[in-house]
Amino acid sequence: MSAITSFLRPDFTWPRPMGSSICKSTPKVPSSPGKLRLRAWGIVHEALYYISEWYCACFGIQFDANIIQLPFGLVLKWTDRTSLEEAAAMHMARAAGMPIPKVLCCGEHPNAPYNRNFSILMTRLPGSPLENSADTLLVESEDPWLFELRECVIAMRRWTSPHSAEICSAIGTSIRSPRVPGHIMGPFADENEFNDYLLSTASGHGFDTTAEYIKALEQANEIRNYPHRITFTHGDLKAHNILVGDDGHLSGFLDWESAGWYPEYWDFTTAMRYGTNSWWFQVASWIGGDQYRRELKCDIALNSLTVDSYIAF
Repeated sequence: MSAITSFLRPDFTWPRPMGSSICKSTPKVPSSPGKLRLRAWGIVHEALYYISEWYCACFGIQFDANIIQLPFGLVLKWTDRTSLEEAAAMHMARAAGMPIPKVLCCGEHPNAPYNRNFSILMTRLPGSPLENSADTLLVESEDPWLFELRECVIAMRRWTSPHSAEICSAIGTSIRSPRVPGHIMGPFADENEFNDYLLSTASGHGFDTTAEYIKALEQANEIRNYPHRITFTHGDLKAHNILVGDDGHLSGFLDWESAGWYPEYWDFTTAMRYGTNSWWFQVASWIGGDQYRRELKCDIALNSLTVDSYIAF
């Protein structure tokens, strides 16, 4: 009886250990499900939403309308940022051997309020999320997760895009990022078009003088002087998206909603532009970000110029 009830508990998980090596060749891009199938699963997911309210009440856990907890080690992600592109990126990363939740099915919700138009039913992984701090990174003292995370990031950067647009999602469409108005952009034919878009909302609102604004604009535009490879990118490489098991190994790599094909610096500057010299800044720098210090200065300037355009979303 206890074995049966363990499947129902909110701490039941489906471990996905790291592969012996992460595939360095591009995983196959999954085919997109048909509209009828997406809508049918959407109806099922809407029913699961209400089941989760009852389930959470039974186990005394807080109900989250975005990350919906379910029995049998399942989680339903249903936010205004969830998309088919995220599900495709998860399929690719899991196929490469990374510890990624297994996508079971996707649902479409054409009439849902607040732009919650898509949902993903997936397995729950074990482990605890990392937390940033002001500590000093001691590489030789860290558990295996640090080296395993670096292996995942390095492997992704060796994949090659099958799409004609250089900067796009895993399936060649728009990419989602909390760093732009409406949190969606592209696809873009090349890096110049990408940079033009990022700077299109530049404003002097946050500067005391015109001289400060011009200086920041010049610094942000300096990114154009550095050509970059286009690599597969997680898009939100933050500490809270990394799960570590009790054994110290990487047990989960989460939240692929911003994943896609970006200039090679994007993952690192996104991770490093806040909390300079914090513990996570040092992690991202050690993984590979240290080679993009010039780009980081440009990215920080870009953020100061454009943050007003997306911070309210």
